[in-house]
Amino acid sequence: MPPDAAVHEPHVSDPMPSWLPVLLIGMVVALVVGLGGYLFLQAGLHRSAPTLEQATRTGAAAVGQAVAGQFAHALALGIPLAELPGVEPYLRRIAENSPQVEGMALLDADGRTISSTMQGTEGTRFPISAGGTRATLVVAPETPLIDRAMRRVWIALAATALLAGAVAGGLVAFVTRLHQEPAQRRFLADMRGIADGIFAVQPSGVYRGPLADAARALAQCVEGVRAARRNLVEAAATIRAIDFDGSLGRRVDVILQPIDRRYAFPETDDDASARTQGSSVAWRLALLFGLYAAAFPYVANFAIDREPEGIAAAWAPVLPLLAELAAACLGALAGATRAGRNGGALLAFALLFGVCVGATYWCRDYGVFIALRCGAGLSAGFVAAALLCRYRLDIRPRELATLLIFAALFAAPLLAGLYGEAIGRRSGFLLLGIVTVVAAPFIAVGMGASENGATARAASRFGRGDVLLGMAVLPAAAMILVELPIGVGFDDYLSGGGAIALLAAAALAAPALSPLACAAAMLAAAAVLHLPVPYPGVSVFAACALLGLAAGGMFKQIVDAANRPWIAIAVGVAGGLALIGALRHAELPFAYLAAAAALVVIAVNLAGRHRPATAGAA
Repeated sequence: MPPDAAVHEPHVSDPMPSWLPVLLIGMVVALVVGLGGYLFLQAGLHRSAPTLEQATRTGAAAVGQAVAGQFAHALALGIPLAELPGVEPYLRRIAENSPQVEGMALLDADGRTISSTMQGTEGTRFPISAGGTRATLVVAPETPLIDRAMRRVWIALAATALLAGAVAGGLVAFVTRLHQEPAQRRFLADMRGIADGIFAVQPSGVYRGPLADAARALAQCVEGVRAARRNLVEAAATIRAIDFDGSLGRRVDVILQPIDRRYAFPETDDDASARTQGSSVAWRLALLFGLYAAAFPYVANFAIDREPEGIAAAWAPVLPLLAELAAACLGALAGATRAGRNGGALLAFALLFGVCVGATYWCRDYGVFIALRCGAGLSAGFVAAALLCRYRLDIRPRELATLLIFAALFAAPLLAGLYGEAIGRRSGFLLLGIVTVVAAPFIAVGMGASENGATARAASRFGRGDVLLGMAVLPAAAMILVELPIGVGFDDYLSGGGAIALLAAAALAAPALSPLACAAAMLAAAAVLHLPVPYPGVSVFAACALLGLAAGGMFKQIVDAANRPWIAIAVGVAGGLALIGALRHAELPFAYLAAAAALVVIAVNLAGRHRPATAGAA
């Protein structure tokens, strides 16, 4: 390389941090969606509030007249109101069972309170007169009924705005990381190669914008140089053809040899082209994982409602998930073979995935539900493994894991919670199945055949890092798949999906943590769930954040040192499902599972300090 080669070193300035446009676009989209929804809701409330208020007052008046008539009947029978038994429980029961009524009070003729369901009851007065005795029933009408429902609507609107902003920001971030930054790295590598005398240009992978224009201009310049070299080689061949004594050939060699030593003209890099094509597979994987995980808030609570015969209630929500996990692993093994390279098989399994999910709408039997979930797991595992093993992705493993976690555990559960609240659980399965069938061609079709698949890692035993990673995933998986769907998310799908999204957000934001720090986070989650707190719902969300912090921190710390990280994650999920089933059977709280996993992490970490480090140890 010449001494002045550094002069040709390209310099690319970065005028703003890479996270700034992501943050700005996410905030703008969230504000636009939130503001638009707020204005629509306010307009609807403005038009409907008078009618609703009138309906509430009419309903409260009807209740008041009926109750006043009952007291008048008692007075007509000669029973003094002060001696009438059970007046306050009667009024309280009426108020609780009448959504139009907030409170009720019974007053004597002098205005003194005989009985009341709340302090300072004010509202419509209904006179009671019979048997020469007078009294008054006061009915406080409830605020318009829509106020109660609107609380959930406002929460749903906030979740929608958050989801829209997060998805928009995530798309910008991942487009930048998956397309712009790799294309920029390839362009800079080409520039450095040309400065070193290597005239080869890799496919940029982008088709618009300044970077694409610069890459095309560079390719045209390189093609001009390559054409000049071809002309020179052809001219030299012509000279050698008419050179009978070799003198001209020696003179030509004097000209060509310095050029050949200084400059290189490699052939087209087909492998780089395959990697560029394979980059789009990351988006297909994200869509596949998102569609698959969108059913997480529904599966366990749907299984409970099937009322299986001969199976303990504690295991009812767990068995379909265990069977589905086993089927997904079998599908992944099949997809990693030569069968996964068949485009027709890939499309067939993608369609089967959608059919199995959508058919749950008509499912009434527990056994059929398990069969449908096994079909969904088998087909999704086949498609995912086929895509991963068919192409060499031009994306770092951690970036791919971040994309899949964002799609599967943040965006999908929030979206599932929103449409679950809107159309219900069974219709949610049907909608999810229809979307999957429509998306199947995009997932499975349009990819050229490629033998540049990811190669398997060298076979090695399960190491300490694998055990630690599996233990960190174990309580998080049990929380996502079982505890939330049959707990806070059983009737409130939005809360269940929001809790899963919170766990995923904590995992994505978590820094790399030591095993002891992750164990401390899991113990804190167990304490939050086990100790009495004023607001139990808050403790569940706090525990989700702590478990996400532990799982994400352990993954970022251990994944590079683990021998078989994906197998460790699968084993952790299976262990979490089995243990939560056993805990439910023994009627023990979920906190015990998180505490047990934390203790195993501490024990494995301490044991690893007393033995020599081995390959694959963290």
